[in-house]
Amino acid sequence: MSPKTIARRAVPLANVKIRTGVRSRRRAGVRLTLSACVVALGLLSVPTPPRASALPISDSATSWIAVTSREIALELRRSEIVPAVEQSAIAGRQVDEVASLVAYLLGADADLLRRVWAGAPVARKIALFSALSQVGVPYRTNADAPFIALDCSALTKFAWAQAGVGIERGSQYQYARADRVVRDDAQVGDLVWYPGHIMLSLGVPDLIVHARSGLRTVEIHRIDSTRMPWMRWVSPL
Repeated sequence: MSPKTIARRAVPLANVKIRTGVRSRRRAGVRLTLSACVVALGLLSVPTPPRASALPISDSATSWIAVTSREIALELRRSEIVPAVEQSAIAGRQVDEVASLVAYLLGADADLLRRVWAGAPVARKIALFSALSQVGVPYRTNADAPFIALDCSALTKFAWAQAGVGIERGSQYQYARADRVVRDDAQVGDLVWYPGHIMLSLGVPDLIVHARSGLRTVEIHRIDSTRMPWMRWVSPL
């Protein structure tokens, strides 16, 4: 199944009933007119529109990203003995496919994401795809069991451990012991922190993978613009 086919199933269709006919339109017009009058008289407060929620990703897309990323991470780890000039071609097609699907799901620039991932050093690619291999794994507070349950700092710890870089648990510790980087200079695998939470950068400033608290799982995500001023980018290398 191609990434495009999977992506088409990413958002389930809503069961929407469409009312047709003159009578329905008239009734709708009456209701709209009455509501407008009530608002004009100050008798009805207008609620603030809800904030947009993250784009739902289907189980098939989640599974495909996780399984394919695991294959890429394993192949990249085996490639560390390959001459550096050849390493950029390792798993190239699969890397492009995952980048294309992730970009589609997050409304990002696919060409940019493919270029960034293709040009990343092997260690950073391993950390990235190790993190993506956990997409769909449940979040659990204080959990550190890859493929079973993780919290936010356990995910970043696992991802970088696969690349041979040891970082300790705890979002605050990971942030405090890493080197600060400018947001626009952030690379694949850099850590993104705000108070109480740590994430892993996809190499494009506002795109991350993280273990999200609550009744959630490890997810790919676009950082909410309202939280951007709180974010700090650091490099564990």
